[in-house]
Amino acid sequence: MSRLQVDVVIGLQWGDEGKGKVVDALAGDYPVVARFQGGPNAGHTLYLNEQKVVLHQVPAGIFHEGVYCLIGDGVVLDPEVLLKEVEGLRQLGISAEERLVIGKGVHLILPVHRWIEEVSREGEKIGTTRRGIGPAYADRYARRGLPVGWIDRADFPALVQELTAYHAARFPEGEAPSLSERFWEGIELLRRLQQVQVSEWLPRFNRVLAEGSQGTMLDIFAGTYPYVTSSHTTVAGVISGLSIPPQSIREVYGVLKAYTTRVGGGPFPTEVFGAEAQWLQDRGNERGSTTGRLRRCGWLDIVALRYAIQINGVTRLTLTKADVLCGLPTVKVRIGGTDDHPHYISLPGWKSLADPAFEEFVRFIEQETNLPVWSISTGPTRTDWQQRALA
Repeated sequence: MSRLQVDVVIGLQWGDEGKGKVVDALAGDYPVVARFQGGPNAGHTLYLNEQKVVLHQVPAGIFHEGVYCLIGDGVVLDPEVLLKEVEGLRQLGISAEERLVIGKGVHLILPVHRWIEEVSREGEKIGTTRRGIGPAYADRYARRGLPVGWIDRADFPALVQELTAYHAARFPEGEAPSLSERFWEGIELLRRLQQVQVSEWLPRFNRVLAEGSQGTMLDIFAGTYPYVTSSHTTVAGVISGLSIPPQSIREVYGVLKAYTTRVGGGPFPTEVFGAEAQWLQDRGNERGSTTGRLRRCGWLDIVALRYAIQINGVTRLTLTKADVLCGLPTVKVRIGGTDDHPHYISLPGWKSLADPAFEEFVRFIEQETNLPVWSISTGPTRTDWQQRALA
């Protein structure tokens, strides 16, 4: 058996860097695309036949025939969301059930997990998506969660009721949600899908593309705590979420925007406000794919970028949304200073991505990070893509 080789697509900022498009562009060269962490807070936006499609739980390799899409053990999964997503893909002529594979160690998001975030209002403090993801991970670490591998147990319905009752008792002022028909339809979908022991199934393939969600600066350990997500969004999450040895990691594709955005609360050293922020939001269509919230916007932060590159072992960079900045006379980049007092330089703006000034911007990123910009997204559709020759 040949040694498993895993290439990784990682976000280097606060998420929303365009990772789904990068995965979609690469996926055809791999037998498996695997999600390794997160939940339905992900929003990978793709365009199929000019139609916008947002994937929340199904890996972005699903548009490639013959490619298996694995939801790995590091993920928390909402059966109702997955059911809706599979139904939507079916309407597009894509039978996801034939190629969608679920790790038995994936943990379930129950209706009560979403309810907890509503009644506790904990998510409001940091700006979470309030999809029940944090409570589901909390149950997993408290060893009371329910993995997919248990759904065929005779006592599974009772376990769901017990966990619902446990949480309902903590918030007696609220009325706990009932288990809807759609929830049980989602469970039936999971029973029809191929369930695998990830550590045994994945090594059958020689190459795997690991798909991240969110971004490095939202990692539960490495991010801007407490304003973070509930999972490991870094390469460390690949190793644990897919049960692979570190030696399997080969290329790490780090994805970054030509500027920076984040959703929710927390520090954001290069944030801009007022007319500048609105211009970026409008031009970049900076509205969350999952929540619909406007994203906070700011300039590219080289300091944070170097940090993300270091802890992920990034080997190649992919630059997205540079086309959004077309027409600006100058573009600012943070190169130092403190988070409270960042130090910027201004670079010449570009009229188009064929402008020499844009090439100067790309070269600047390469010099500051000591990494090649391997590819550039030139627009929103699947074909808006430019691959650069590596030196």
